Amino acid sequence: MNNNSQKSNHSDIEVGLIIVSVAVLVVFIIFMILNPESTLNTISSFFNLMISGLGPIFEIIAFVAFIVGLYLCFGKYGKVRLGNCKPEYSNFSYFAMMLLASLASAALYWSFTEWASYYQTPGLGMQPGSIEALESSLGYQFFHWGIVNQAMYTVMGVAIAYGVYVRKLHSFQTSTVCCAMLGEKIRGKTIIGKVIDFLVIFGILGALSSSLGLAVPLATGGLKQLFGWETTPALQIGVIVFIAIVYTITSYLGTDKGMKIISNAASVVCVFFLLYVLFMGPTTFILKNIVNSFGHMVEKLPRMALFTDPISNTGFVESWTIYFVAFYLNYVAMMGIFIAKVSKGRTIREVAIYTMFIMTAGGIAIFGINGSFSIFTHLEGTVDVIGLVSSGIGDAAIYSILEVLPFGKTLLPILILILVVGFVAPSMDSASLALAETVTKRGTPKMALRLFFCILLAVIPMSIILVGAEFTAIKQIAIILSAPFIVILIGAQIGLLKWLKHDDLIGLHADIIARQQEEEKQAELAKNVSQTEDLGFTETLSTELAGEQV
Repeated sequence: MNNNSQKSNHSDIEVGLIIVSVAVLVVFIIFMILNPESTLNTISSFFNLMISGLGPIFEIIAFVAFIVGLYLCFGKYGKVRLGNCKPEYSNFSYFAMMLLASLASAALYWSFTEWASYYQTPGLGMQPGSIEALESSLGYQFFHWGIVNQAMYTVMGVAIAYGVYVRKLHSFQTSTVCCAMLGEKIRGKTIIGKVIDFLVIFGILGALSSSLGLAVPLATGGLKQLFGWETTPALQIGVIVFIAIVYTITSYLGTDKGMKIISNAASVVCVFFLLYVLFMGPTTFILKNIVNSFGHMVEKLPRMALFTDPISNTGFVESWTIYFVAFYLNYVAMMGIFIAKVSKGRTIREVAIYTMFIMTAGGIAIFGINGSFSIFTHLEGTVDVIGLVSSGIGDAAIYSILEVLPFGKTLLPILILILVVGFVAPSMDSASLALAETVTKRGTPKMALRLFFCILLAVIPMSIILVGAEFTAIKQIAIILSAPFIVILIGAQIGLLKWLKHDDLIGLHADIIARQQEEEKQAELAKNVSQTEDLGFTETLSTELAGEQV
């Protein structure tokens, strides 16, 4: 019987999928070792061809997802609860985990420096280096990291959550949800499902390895600022190992005891850091610039979302807007799985509003405060932000900017180091969870499987550093693999809307809402009874005390 049980457990894991995905990564690293220049040039050429060729389609897909996301927020299906239970996490923990999982270290790095690129090469036909380009630079950051692209996470997260909690699918696999939408039997997954799972695995491994690679220079820069340590391969690997130990521990402890706690702690530190920059820096300028930039984004949002630059053809759209859509598509399966996992017990409207509006608001706070202060140092001439960013040393620009503030050489670099770990760990934790779910056919993924992916996520960037290769190549490969997710996302939107319409017609939604209302009624009744009993006890106690006094 034990042998049968072990065989069953083994058969629930896509072993072949793991082997193929790891083998492809090993082959890539070997090519980078043997012929790095040729490999990088080939990948870059294909990457540029894809970005330029599919650009308009990428933009349309993102904008359609935005419209569908708004419908999920405010449409007729918003009250449908995903799971017959109360939400597992508090609103703060729910928001913190999703925001940090989606932003990782990229938010820290680009929040200080991204505006400089938009200022020098602006979109919407603006003059480079002009006042208009500078005023719009932060607004473009709000757009690229905001509501339109976040909507892709919303759609995929709701689709997977609805499939598992309402349609009772046995797995969080993206392929399982897609095949169920196509009418395929879950156990009889076609080759299409295998391809989808491979794309999910390779995309997550590539994208998250690159994300960890971006965190390394930011961390080593902080160590140099504090202790004077020069950046060496040994120090870089040490940083990766330390971060890997943290997110491996959080994965082992589980979402409730691990990721939730570190996300909450990192969020508190982040709030303190942002408030410190806001009030110790040029408060009035920062607030004015955030409001002005937000207004610019709201006014120009449709234009930004669908701007293709066909006349001037400056390359801005391909380098930024389309790249960001591809970047989000690359993460869409990972975030969809993670959002579904932590959203049990919440309504469709709650999930959509949190992922589109509240997460966007969190991003605006981070990019708005850090970016505005960075712009201020540029205007005052205290830091050559543009020169440092153009030289490819954005991490040096960040620490130079922070030096302007009190304790900018001591306290703030320490906080940055804490935030690097606090931001990256939840993202890598969610990645290991999504990867484990992707290779698990049914049930909860084994802890050993999650730990395996935790190690793999660290080994890849360490290998790249050891062989002296570029992170650019693996990042571009991950982005190239985002193209098929155009089809997957379209299918998820169509399938979700069909599911919602069908289940509404057969009365399933009415039953779910009625059951929810009955549970809320019973909970309120129990609360009133408890309060009445407490009041009765208090009155009895008061009477007895009064009698004793008499």
